[in-house]
Amino acid sequence: MSSQKIAFITGASTGIGHASAKMLLANGFKVYATARRTHLMKDLEELGAVVMPCDVTKDEDVQKVVDTIIKVDGRIDVLFANAGFCLLGPVELQSIEDVRYQFDVNVLGNARAFTAVLPHMRKQKSGRIIITSSVAGHMGSPGMAWYPSTKHAQQGVGDGLRMEVKEFGIKVSLIEPGYINTDIPNASLPYLDKCEKHPNAAPYKVQMKTFREKWSKGCQNGASPDTIAKAVLHAATSSSPKRRYAPNADGKLGKFLKRWFGYALIDQILPGASIK
Repeated sequence: MSSQKIAFITGASTGIGHASAKMLLANGFKVYATARRTHLMKDLEELGAVVMPCDVTKDEDVQKVVDTIIKVDGRIDVLFANAGFCLLGPVELQSIEDVRYQFDVNVLGNARAFTAVLPHMRKQKSGRIIITSSVAGHMGSPGMAWYPSTKHAQQGVGDGLRMEVKEFGIKVSLIEPGYINTDIPNASLPYLDKCEKHPNAAPYKVQMKTFREKWSKGCQNGASPDTIAKAVLHAATSSSPKRRYAPNADGKLGKFLKRWFGYALIDQILPGASIK
């Protein structure tokens, strides 16, 4: 068995997952980079990553990756549970099907990965589980209320899991970014487009227009995914990883505002909260 550390990353095709795969590869890890769109990970493959297809909503996909890693390398040192997307649009205009899919990817997708890797981490008496949550996990947000609800869920599970597996030598960290400059608008804005065509969309027209402009601008001006990848590397390698990381400035600011000023201020400044 090699002494090289082994990392399994979900959602590695773009953004935070992609940048983190590069960061871990550059620091000596063997990386299993997984996502649905494997064609977007050719550069990772060229850097030495093992690229595998994985849809986190499918039990068999997740289990196949884990079985392959154990068969080839005999261990899993790091799980970076990163796959996710942002469901945009007012609550009234969302289909139950889309809400269910939001939870299936962001919450149950993590659960599938946890339950697949934990038996092996317990057996080896070590491991790191790193979860991409969000500052949105600390507060609701208009225009994407279901997305923060999945992040609240991730934080609840992450905190409980951390305490459950501590005795087995496994450490759990939550990554809580703010705005990140990734291709998330490409995956998320079609859901807002869909809401704008809903029969009840008219009363929300101005609100959705304001949200689209503010949210898109926030993503464009967001931190580099490399900023988050540095936090992932620390969580994966530090002897004392943090329970929670807030890597970029607006993420820190959001937590500060919630703690000290509450929703009296937050209601006025979040995208879509004010239609002025």
